Amino acid sequence: MIVMTFQRQNQYLEMALAINNPFRDDSQLQAKSGKVNYRFFLQDIVVTCNDRILFSAQFNPTMAANPMLIFRAKHILKNDLIYVAWQDNLGKSGNEKFQVTV
Repeated sequence: MIVMTFQRQNQYLEMALAINNPFRDDSQLQAKSGKVNYRFFLQDIVVTCNDRILFSAQFNPTMAANPMLIFRAKHILKNDLIYVAWQDNLGKSGNEKFQVTV
């Protein structure tokens, strides 16, 4: 689940993405059993508005649990739609839509 908040700063719109990305650290279990358990994590994320990419990132397994991403963009108006598309390391993907409220 992704939560997005907005804050207007002069001509910029600051956007904060709070990503609910919990995962377990199985390192102690792996040491005892000898098995390797790969973690679930978001691999790619792309944020767009008006067919323009605002933010794009690729993550690796060392990504923190529940990260918060903050970025700014110009020329985004109230009621514009922000699209967040993501893909995880297991091949699952999804997208969410947020309406600018400030």
